[in-house]
Amino acid sequence: MSKNVMVIGTGTIGEPLIGLLAEHKDELGIDNVIFFKRTPLSDEKGKVEALLRKGAKIVSTSDVLSDFKKLGFSDIEDVENAYDDTDVIIDCTPSGNDNWESIYSSLGQSKRFMAQGSEHGFGPFFAWGINNNIFESESNRYLIASCNTHNIASIVKTFALDEGRDLTEGQFVCLRRANDVSQNDSFSPSPTITKHTNQEFGTHHARDVHELFAQEGKDLNLFSSAIKLPTQYMHTLWFTLRFVDSIQYEEIMNNLLKSEFLMATEKMSSNKVFSFGRDHGYHGRLLSHGIVAEQSLHVKDNILTGYCFTPQDGNALLSSVAGTIQYYYKDNWKEKMRLFNRYIFKNI
Repeated sequence: MSKNVMVIGTGTIGEPLIGLLAEHKDELGIDNVIFFKRTPLSDEKGKVEALLRKGAKIVSTSDVLSDFKKLGFSDIEDVENAYDDTDVIIDCTPSGNDNWESIYSSLGQSKRFMAQGSEHGFGPFFAWGINNNIFESESNRYLIASCNTHNIASIVKTFALDEGRDLTEGQFVCLRRANDVSQNDSFSPSPTITKHTNQEFGTHHARDVHELFAQEGKDLNLFSSAIKLPTQYMHTLWFTLRFVDSIQYEEIMNNLLKSEFLMATEKMSSNKVFSFGRDHGYHGRLLSHGIVAEQSLHVKDNILTGYCFTPQDGNALLSSVAGTIQYYYKDNWKEKMRLFNRYIFKNI
């Protein structure tokens, strides 16, 4: 049986994910990486050509196939055939839940369906390295945690859960970038506060992390706030963790240095971190869950405070890949994922 994967959408998450899967498909043991692009746009012809050169295949709806062919994409096929031929479908659009109702629910339910973190309720949360055992569940649908969920969950796991520390409270402020450098819309000209819509958790960020760990029977006291800033570089996370017992700065630094999914940096500005990712990351993305500004870490008695940069549109990519590979290779999927260690930096 062929191992075929389809990515829905070619935006800021879909595009690098398609490239990551396509360029490594032989090493991962995947036969075909297919991407669905709905609209034939002449100004995105170069992007599609680049994805095809990486080894991916394009599909779309039957009503626009002729328009794509006019742009020069003669090998484009009907997405309806691809739905039947693919085993794993990764939805990188803001319509994952709607697409489930209108499309995916009628497909073979032995397939695996994944959607991005904005589609709350699509399925149980998954973040690579945080809760790998979630695949032991009976679900065929999984929600890839959002970028800030990855970051917050890694902070909690690294400094609390992995060390057996009793966490009494975690507070987080997501200092969010306005829009991506590839986008013209939705730029915020001034700091804009996000409403606290959840009485228990504040914003959805803490709620999502709480739900992720609750899947493993953990009940964590978390609260988050968010504010959008007039920058396009990257999100920044402020965090405070309160423990039952006192902690030592040296212990915290050791925890950070041995973490598999957090990296440390002496850089204190997001543009410096962003530019490192642009120059050295995969497709301009840093794939670690978070980048801790080590000089921001502050320990007082039982309280840890610090800042951590969030590589949005980057840190969720490996979770989507891991969810794909685990579907095919139950016994050695973790070993296959090691090939991406080349993109993980311990210090930048």
